[in-house]
Amino acid sequence: MQIESLDIENLDVCLNKALNVVENYMRNISTDPVVPNIQREELNNLIYKDIPFEGIGVENVIEDVKNTIVPYCSKIGNPKFLSWIITSPSPAGTIGEILNVGLNQVPFCYKSGPTATVIEDIVLDWLQTLFGYNDKSGGILVSGGTMGTLTALSVAREAHIPGTMEKGLQNIKKPLVIYVSNISHKSVETAASVLGIGSNFVRKIPVDSNFRMDFKELEKQVEKDISLGLYPFCVVAQAGTSNEGAVDDIDTIANFCNKNNIWLHIDAAFAGGAILTERGKKLMKGIEKADSISTDPHKWFFIPVEAGCVLIKNKEHLYNTYKTSNKAFNADDPVEYMNYGIQFTRASRAFKIWFAFRSYGLNKIQQIIDKNMDLAEEFARKITTSDKWQLVTPVQTSAVCFRYIPNSNYSDEELNKLQNKIVYELELSGKAFLAPAIIKDKTVIRACFSNHRTSYEDLNFVFKCLSDIAEKFN
Repeated sequence: MQIESLDIENLDVCLNKALNVVENYMRNISTDPVVPNIQREELNNLIYKDIPFEGIGVENVIEDVKNTIVPYCSKIGNPKFLSWIITSPSPAGTIGEILNVGLNQVPFCYKSGPTATVIEDIVLDWLQTLFGYNDKSGGILVSGGTMGTLTALSVAREAHIPGTMEKGLQNIKKPLVIYVSNISHKSVETAASVLGIGSNFVRKIPVDSNFRMDFKELEKQVEKDISLGLYPFCVVAQAGTSNEGAVDDIDTIANFCNKNNIWLHIDAAFAGGAILTERGKKLMKGIEKADSISTDPHKWFFIPVEAGCVLIKNKEHLYNTYKTSNKAFNADDPVEYMNYGIQFTRASRAFKIWFAFRSYGLNKIQQIIDKNMDLAEEFARKITTSDKWQLVTPVQTSAVCFRYIPNSNYSDEELNKLQNKIVYELELSGKAFLAPAIIKDKTVIRACFSNHRTSYEDLNFVFKCLSDIAEKFN
């Protein structure tokens, strides 16, 4: 019996139908409910889940997707989706990803993806230039900020203790210590655990009134750890904390790290896109002094997920960490990305970035980011000029944290519950989507303006929705 291939005769029809699904979703993204009001169990009963030993054909599956998948997707690109720093992907980025999936290039070595390899070279050059690095730097595109931090810290470990990738931590005489602010992303602790350093050796430094790492406290902790016989080897500074959007004093920390032979990594997963703006450049002054930077184009560069990036100031450190001795591949090529990261087989993440940046131009993206920052400042102004709303954090990038305080009769516990109720009611309405957050043990409401579609009209609408809901609980 002859076994036929998986090719489809009516490929053009199927592709057009699939593209129509995507097009309709994107065209209606601003009007549909922001998040679906459906419980997980109910959705589990709607979506086909039996093991499909016999197929039903591509067109039938596409029809099923239209009816049971699309209506229940969160509309992350909706202009009133203001919760987490999850991207509102640009249409050009989406088109780039569609083309990229169809081409299916695999840039672990040049011959498995020639164009993908060269395009990754180009995109990395662009990003290195934006962050002030030169041609001695290198990097690799990864899934996101967590993998970027893990990659950077593994390189830092190898740079300080050469041979660790082969020998492990068995012969290290002094325990390694990492320093972060006490509001940093959990990915640093995850990386410390995975790398054998241990989350107990991640020192969480208090922040100042602007939610930036307290430099004096950092100095004290490093001195204390040295006196205890420990090895301070890495500081992770924030360029946009997850909740507050705060940016550490990178320049001061960089000078301190350089003086004390400590690796400095910048977690710019959140606010890296702000480097395109004058405000962002001032906030991130000194970032070019860092030994490594991670940033997520799938956040504030408006690229579809997954698109993270880690940059290393001295690319030799990256190569020395991940080089392979496998002679079956093109060892003579200048860059084989299997020698620069954890993954071998991986998608071409650079293509959609290259496509979107070329389509819009970085000047246009910079204008959108500046508008996002303006929107955050305007929203904060509305909060501060209202009697019953309280601004909790200063606006540095695009995040606004605030609380509703109707009167002084509420206890802290009651106020915490009230913020959660307001967020939940707003979500149920389908009109907008914000998220609660915890700031200094208090529940707050967080609006993050990182959506390329959000307008001042949307801002005013969301504020009115919040106020109307809050008044119901007053």
